[in-house]
Amino acid sequence: MKQTEQNTVYSRSYRLFHWAMGLGFAALLIAGQQFNLNLSEAYKISGLQYHSSLGLVVLLSAVILLVKRFLRGDPRPAVNLQPLQKLAANSAQISLYFLAVYVPVTGLITAMYSHLPTKPFGLFNLSFMANEQLFSQIRTAHELGTFAAIFLVSAHIAAALHHHFIKKDAVLIAMTGNLKRIVPKRLTAAQRSSD
Repeated sequence: MKQTEQNTVYSRSYRLFHWAMGLGFAALLIAGQQFNLNLSEAYKISGLQYHSSLGLVVLLSAVILLVKRFLRGDPRPAVNLQPLQKLAANSAQISLYFLAVYVPVTGLITAMYSHLPTKPFGLFNLSFMANEQLFSQIRTAHELGTFAAIFLVSAHIAAALHHHFIKKDAVLIAMTGNLKRIVPKRLTAAQRSSD
């Protein structure tokens, strides 16, 4: 990484795990809603294999990011935020980390109590303690986590887009590292009044 990029963007590995976690989480939150539909058992079993596999990718990515951020103390780019914005951003990020662990873990526990076989990556069957009552209770906890995650992920995306297109600062660039060419230029007051 160039010296000039060191303080403005996250490390390449941090960005990789962030996007693996983020895109995987978004896909899981959208695709997971299909399990509330009246689907054939064969379709549900097939869907559960993908769902559980991607859930493990999200969980692993979240754990790696937690270690990088809180245990190793990997450097974070300096961004110019007001104190209240910084508090909101940090609170949202910690909540997202929590949910990126909570939702996959409750999903895996839900799978343990399901009567349907769930084999992440086709390697092993998680469904070895079928119990309808426990399945229902833990699935409810899992779904509540997904609803909270849908809200927070949406807010996180909206905030990133707000920073990029409205505030025109480097918050989104810090996590992409390659959008420098498409950053809208901030207009001066004189340029705005001439339009």
